[in-house]
Amino acid sequence: MSNKKTSLLKEFRTLKPYLRHYRWAYLIGFAFLIITDAGQIVIPRIVGAVVDGIAAGNAENILRWLLSIILLAIFVALGRYGWRIFIIGSARRIESELRSRMYEKFLTLSQSFYMNHKTGDSMARVTNDLDSVRMAVGMGTIALIDGVFMTLVIIGTLFFSYGVLGLVVVVPLPLLTVFALFFGRLIGPLFMKVQERYSGISEYLQETLTGIRVIKSFVMEKKVHGDFAKVNDAYAQANMNLVRFWGMLFPAMGFLAGLGVLFLLYFGGTEVLNGHLSAGDFIAMLSYLGMLIWPAMGAGWVVNMMQRGAASMKRINDILDTQADIIDLPGAVSLPFKGGLECRSVSYRYGDAVVLADVNFSVPEGDSLGILGRTGSGKTTLVKLITRIIDPPEASIFIGGSDIRSHTRSALRRSLGVVPQDVFLFSETIRANIVYARPQADSHEVNAAVKIAGLEADLPFFPKGLDTIVGEKGVTLSGGQKQRIAIARAIITAPEILILDDALSAVDADTEERILKGLFEFRGGGTTVMISHRVSALARCDNCLTLEDGRVTTHGTHEELIAAEGFYREIFNLQKLERKAEHAQ
Repeated sequence: MSNKKTSLLKEFRTLKPYLRHYRWAYLIGFAFLIITDAGQIVIPRIVGAVVDGIAAGNAENILRWLLSIILLAIFVALGRYGWRIFIIGSARRIESELRSRMYEKFLTLSQSFYMNHKTGDSMARVTNDLDSVRMAVGMGTIALIDGVFMTLVIIGTLFFSYGVLGLVVVVPLPLLTVFALFFGRLIGPLFMKVQERYSGISEYLQETLTGIRVIKSFVMEKKVHGDFAKVNDAYAQANMNLVRFWGMLFPAMGFLAGLGVLFLLYFGGTEVLNGHLSAGDFIAMLSYLGMLIWPAMGAGWVVNMMQRGAASMKRINDILDTQADIIDLPGAVSLPFKGGLECRSVSYRYGDAVVLADVNFSVPEGDSLGILGRTGSGKTTLVKLITRIIDPPEASIFIGGSDIRSHTRSALRRSLGVVPQDVFLFSETIRANIVYARPQADSHEVNAAVKIAGLEADLPFFPKGLDTIVGEKGVTLSGGQKQRIAIARAIITAPEILILDDALSAVDADTEERILKGLFEFRGGGTTVMISHRVSALARCDNCLTLEDGRVTTHGTHEELIAAEGFYREIFNLQKLERKAEHAQ
C-alpha cells in the first residue's frame, strides 16, 4: 500500500514547471496565510484577558481589548483575502494552463488514440479530473501549511503558557491524526472508482446525444434510458461507497476530538477550582483546543484531497504521456507539395487482415483519376494513407516525386483538399464552415465555391442564407447539403490535389453531374482523385481503376474499361439499366 501511495503521489511531477513558475505567488500567499494564523492565535489570549478583567470587576481595559479584537479580525480578513488571491488564484491559472496543454495534446494524437479512447472519458479528464488537481494544489496545499503551522504554534503556546496541563489536554489529538492518516489512505481507490464511473456517464451521455436521430428512428428511448440508469446507478453506488466511508470516519474522529475537551473540563476545571488557573486562561485553552481539532481532523481531509488529486493527475498524465503514432520525421521539410500523385507498391494491413496489396498507379499533375470499388475494397484506407491519417510504408506514396513522409504532416495536408465519406460540420454558420481552412477568403471566393458545389439553389431555403447556424454536426441539414458544404470547404483552399471520397453519394445522379461539371471546369489543371460508386461520375476522369480486395484489378480510361471484361464494365451496365428503368417510370 505504501509503495502504491508513493507511486500515486509521483504523478504530481507534471506540475513542477507550473509550481516553479508561480513560486513567488505561492510564497506571498503562504506569508499571508501565516500572518492570518498568527492573528487567529492571538485572539484567544485577548478574550481570556477580557474574561479575567470582567471576573475581577476591572472594566478599564475591556474597551481597549475589544477594539484590539476588532482590529485583529480585520487583519485576519485581509490576510485571508491575500492568500486566496495568491494561492487559489495560482491554482486556477495552473488548471487553465494544464487544460490548454491537454487540448494541444489532443490535437497532436493520431487516429489510433481516438479509436481506443471514448470521447466522454477524455472530456471527464479535461473537466472533473482537472478540478480535483486544482483543489489539491489550492485548498489542499493551504490546509497542509495551515494545519502544520497552527499545530506547532498552538502546542508550543499551550506548553509554554500552561505547562503540563497544556500537554495533557492534547494527548488524544495525535491519536486522532494517526486515525485520520491511516483511514485517509483508503480514500484514493474509492475516489478512483468514482472518477471512472463519472467518465462512464460522460461517455454514455455523449454517445446518446450524438446518436439521438438513430435512437428516435428505432424507438429505442426506453432501452437507452434503462442503460443510462444502470450507468448512473453505478456512479451513484461508487459515490455512496465513498460517502459511507466518510460517514464512518468523521463521527469516529469527532469522538476522539471530544476526548480532548473532556480532558480539559476535568483537569482544567480542577485547576480553576483550586485557584491555579484563571477563568480567562481556561477559556483561552478551550479556544486553542478547538483550533487544534481542525488540523488534527483535517489531516485525513488533506490526505483525501491529495489522493484525489494524485488519482486525477494519473489520468491526466496518461493523456500527456501518450505519444502520437504518426510524427514528422527528422529533417522533414515544411514546403508545400507540387506535382502529381504516385503510389508504388502500396500495401497495408489491419492486424492480420490485408486491406491493400501492391497498389500501383500514378496521376500526372493536372490529371484526374477515378477509383471504383466495392465496400471494404480499401478505397478509404488508401485516402487515409495519402493524407497520413495512418502512416504509409516508406517510399510508397509520392507527390511531385517526393516521398510524402519527407515533408511535415501540415505541409502535406495543406497541399491536399479532402472531402470524406462522413462529413463533419462544426456548430457554426454555413459560411464559417466553408471558410474554416481559409478564414481570409472574401465573399466573392465564398460565393464562387458555393456555386461550384451546387449549394446556391439551397440558399433561399436557409433562414439566414450563408449565415444560418447548421447545428451540432450539421444536424439541421440534409446529407446532400452537408456534402456540398464540405466540397465548398475543400475547393476554397485551392488544393494541389483534390480527393473526393464518395463525396456526392447523398445527391442524385443529375445533381452530381451538374456539380462535377462545374468542379472540373473550376479545377482546370488541378490534380483530382475521385472515389465514387457511380461510373457516370468517374467517366469525367482522365483515367480510372478498380480496387477489388485491396488490389488494382483494372486500370485505363473510361472507354477502355467499359470495353473490357471486368468489374468496371459490370457496374457500368448495371447502372445503365437502373437509369433506363428510372426514366421509363
